Amino acid sequence: MKRHLTAAMTATVFALAAGSAAFAAPGLGERVYTPYVRNGVTEVEIRTGRLNGGPEAGDSATVVELERGLNDRVSLALLAEFEDEPGADVRVDAVAIESVVYLGQIPGAGIDVGVYLEYEQRLHAESGVAEAKLLLARQVGPFQGLVNLIARQPLTDRDGEGDMRFGYAAQATFEVRPHLTLGLQAFGDLGTNRDLGGAQAHYIGPMIGFELHPSGLPGELEFEAAFLLPAGTAREDADSQLRLMVEWEHRF
Repeated sequence: MKRHLTAAMTATVFALAAGSAAFAAPGLGERVYTPYVRNGVTEVEIRTGRLNGGPEAGDSATVVELERGLNDRVSLALLAEFEDEPGADVRVDAVAIESVVYLGQIPGAGIDVGVYLEYEQRLHAESGVAEAKLLLARQVGPFQGLVNLIARQPLTDRDGEGDMRFGYAAQATFEVRPHLTLGLQAFGDLGTNRDLGGAQAHYIGPMIGFELHPSGLPGELEFEAAFLLPAGTAREDADSQLRLMVEWEHRF
């Protein structure tokens, strides 16, 4: 029975994903990762972002992820990214494999540290991409702060395409009551190894997250929604960004 439920939910998630895609705007199809790993927990997640207003209105990004906690420190996941632009057909843009490794806590600081490693293979005559993230987390009572520092390296020798790009994702939340959190999210670019800093694209805004435990369904469902406003050069591209995420998780 559990195997049938898992297969059905995975198929549903992939079907829903067929309507969106992955793009370069900060936050689209992304998430703010924690450094924590839960042994034996399987997660099926779909996350999507859409730009509203401006010249890039309608651009959207969706990532479907299947993750498994291998032990208390290491998880492994498979991802599929979907591309959708107004007037174009939906297509699978890339597939990827990723791992999160929990390293421990900085003594005296209370900051938990992990690393994220990913290899992404783009499917339409483009190169692969290697990505690494430093994952930082701080928990104080109902407050949690997360910071991801990101480096992406296209694996190509094409002129003008091989620069390493840097970015960030951050989140600050309060658990206002059990299974309900409110907070802020931010995503942004930091430049490249050739041109670090300066005017870059950023999105920041409020978010809400909550958990449900439906009767008859093993595990739990988590939902997250955010409405982000552009800052920096992102104001030239869109008026806002809407982000949605749903995740089913269960310990097998």
